[in-house]
Amino acid sequence: MSTWRGASSSGRAGFAPRGGRGGGRSGRGGRQSAPQPDIVKHPLGNLVAKITSKDIDLTASGDTLSATAVITDCEYVASYNWMNESASTIMAPGKPPLWTPLSVPRQLDEDSGDFYRDPNAARFPSYPIEPAVQAIFRVDTAFSTSEIDVFACGSTLGNLLRFARHDDKPFRFTVELIGNTVFFVRKEGSPTELITGVRGFGHTFPEAYTTWESDVKGSETHQRIVQYKFGGLGFLLRFECDGYFNTARPRKSIRKGDDDLAQALKAVSVSQSLPKQNNTLNIKTGGSEVPQSSIFDLKTRSGKHAQSIDMEQILPLLYLKQIPNFIVAYHNGAGLFPTKDIKVENYEKKIRQWEIDNKSALERFSVLLRKIIEVVKMDECGRLEIYRPSLDYLEIRKQHGDESHVLPLSLRQEWENAGLQVADEPDSDQESLQESEGVHLPRGYYNYNLDSDSDDDDAKDFTACSADDCGYCGRCTY
Repeated sequence: MSTWRGASSSGRAGFAPRGGRGGGRSGRGGRQSAPQPDIVKHPLGNLVAKITSKDIDLTASGDTLSATAVITDCEYVASYNWMNESASTIMAPGKPPLWTPLSVPRQLDEDSGDFYRDPNAARFPSYPIEPAVQAIFRVDTAFSTSEIDVFACGSTLGNLLRFARHDDKPFRFTVELIGNTVFFVRKEGSPTELITGVRGFGHTFPEAYTTWESDVKGSETHQRIVQYKFGGLGFLLRFECDGYFNTARPRKSIRKGDDDLAQALKAVSVSQSLPKQNNTLNIKTGGSEVPQSSIFDLKTRSGKHAQSIDMEQILPLLYLKQIPNFIVAYHNGAGLFPTKDIKVENYEKKIRQWEIDNKSALERFSVLLRKIIEVVKMDECGRLEIYRPSLDYLEIRKQHGDESHVLPLSLRQEWENAGLQVADEPDSDQESLQESEGVHLPRGYYNYNLDSDSDDDDAKDFTACSADDCGYCGRCTY
């Protein structure tokens, strides 16, 4: 079986303010290709299942959908800001930076500094998903997890949607079942992997044109969690937010003081150290909730070289994150952004049209998600890894070595307990899915591509898990 083999990522140490935004802005001066997963540095575990493009095609596979593959019932759940402090600290609910465009454009310096690919992992490598879960329980102590089938981020869910859309991009991430929820967790080459080749003004522009307000001063990045239904499944999605509009007043230009602007722009080029790493996450209360209707995503491009935005890459992510507003700012090639070349637009109609136009891809996406959930729930330990080695298929594998859990034990138990108010009943959706797909596989062995030319013993696991295999996880029944 052929695989992609990615080289190890290298980069300089350090952290640039709003570096978390770099994770969303790596291509703001032009699209960059994602690094290929490094399976030499991080070897793969045994193959559990393979899902091909044909397997998720409704016409070819004969599958049927039990629910329409569209997003419904989207609502804000929680949010937090990463704070620039010596210890790992979040502020909940926090607040995105406010859109405060300059009344008089001025030439900006080009981006410099180091930008981490995954700010959550860089700032809290022990449990990168923990801040989001803590923020949820901080906002709503009675939050029920019983109807949450998937907890994902924009990166992991976006990668699966790309696969369903036949977009050629390698990826790899871990999954773990906690209670009824399958957690999708990013897996970079290292927690502090840097975005390489950052050019343009994708960081200095937002520093000049947005403002962290007084109640969230010292923030680095704003992370939001929304809840919605898709294809009959319940989702929580965490993503980074570039900013918001204050809808209480007109969207007019607001001139920052020269000192404030100079300080903000200077901060972009100054590398700072990451917080001291330990297993303790500090949580502050501060900021305020802002409505989903007011947030925006932001990109910059060169007007001089007539660089255009590839909306076929942008719209799917706006759709998954349910971000209704989009800003694209064109500069003159030297960092000057004329006011007339800063386009602020509501994209709700375009997002709805994209959903209609991509009906088939979204149906494949829905089937893919259900197949992944099924395999994870059938696994003895419920801890696996998703790896895409080819345009035409992805693999579900055992986690190699002693991978850590996605959440600490106490928080895993809290998540499970938060779903116990619903009676223990058979999962009718899961049962109907298995019946419709004819999936009746022996425990410990799953392979959707039954005609695979691989008769590797690695592709079959006929044993129950053991301490040597995956580590004790408490899920084994024999």
